[in-house]
Amino acid sequence: MTPAILIIEDEYALAAALSTVVRRLEATPVVAASGQGGIDKLGTQPFELVILDVGLPDMSGLKVLEKIQALPQPPPVMVITAHGTLDTALEARRLGAREYFLKPLNLSDIQRAIREVFAPAKTEQPAPATMIGSSDPMQRAFAIIAQASSSDAPVLLLGPPGSGKSLSAQVIHRHSARAEKPMIVFRADEWPEERAEAALDESISKAGDGVLFLDEISAWSKPLQAALLHRLSAGMVKARLFSSASQEAAPHLREDLFYALAVLQVQLPPLCERTADIPALASAFLGGQVLSADALALLKAHEWSGNVRELKTAMAHAAAVCSGGTVLPHHLPASIVKPDESNHLEETMKRSLAAWLDQKTTGSDETMPAYDDLLETVESFMLETLLRRFDSKPTRLATAMKMNRATLRRKLREE
Repeated sequence: MTPAILIIEDEYALAAALSTVVRRLEATPVVAASGQGGIDKLGTQPFELVILDVGLPDMSGLKVLEKIQALPQPPPVMVITAHGTLDTALEARRLGAREYFLKPLNLSDIQRAIREVFAPAKTEQPAPATMIGSSDPMQRAFAIIAQASSSDAPVLLLGPPGSGKSLSAQVIHRHSARAEKPMIVFRADEWPEERAEAALDESISKAGDGVLFLDEISAWSKPLQAALLHRLSAGMVKARLFSSASQEAAPHLREDLFYALAVLQVQLPPLCERTADIPALASAFLGGQVLSADALALLKAHEWSGNVRELKTAMAHAAAVCSGGTVLPHHLPASIVKPDESNHLEETMKRSLAAWLDQKTTGSDETMPAYDDLLETVESFMLETLLRRFDSKPTRLATAMKMNRATLRRKLREE
């Protein structure tokens, strides 16, 4: 039986556009132009979903939502509004709205959200690894982490804030010969300068012959660095030493202390240098929810000044506001979804395309690829990506993109 979706919307053009989206998903749209009309239709047949406008001619959509939730088996409801306010958003969520969309609507977002109702994502996911990364910079870091785990030498972890230095220290400790012993973390910035040396001694004592993690040691005062070096030289520290520093701050370490701490060095890259790892990292942080293609594109285009820590916070935000299983662009923090994001993505695409063309056209004129071959490669990728967006149905793709169906089929055969 074809699922039915009730659209309660008094604006004819928008109701028609939403109906087209519903039909595209092989569902049956039923339109009501008023709140009472929608309530009446809910009593005539079951609906898989209700798309509800807040601004209706006879009553507030929120009142309709309240009446829907009072039904014995209320269908999920997506609320749309032209004038979003905090009170409206809060009330819609309180009354159980599944999604909340602002006009003008992005019909692609609506389509993906509707599809999610019919095919919710699986929530059972395998437990993520303690550290994630298949990019070259992370593979190099993993190699040193593995060496450090089988060694007892001091380790210096270098990288920008939020890149995973503390997590790396935990992984090394967990897989080392001292895993059963404590790892004590000492942070100098937690103590007044006059008490920092005494606090360091207390941490050395607590660590015993376990592990002492000296966090952001490059920010320590010169007297505290000298105090640590004195204790190392006098043999007062029995613990294995881990320390961390940002790449820019590392030169502020005393040279003799640097050599004592940096027998092994783990270099952790900023997230902007390992964007290939963003899909796996985001998936691990989200748990059971999945990212739409558009949301993932925004994540890859973001600068990530806060690195992995910022990505984790962004995914926590998305998980909190997304009631379904698929994270759409409007679920992401505003700092990622910028008003001029489309221009930013276009500029990123142009830079990537220019780099690819530079690579392909380096050499003599005799070895230069044919223009048609380059164009075919780009077009092949575009068609492959677009076809996935339309559930691998060439007819739907041709209709939506205003393409000649015969030409599209020929191009797909040639791939």
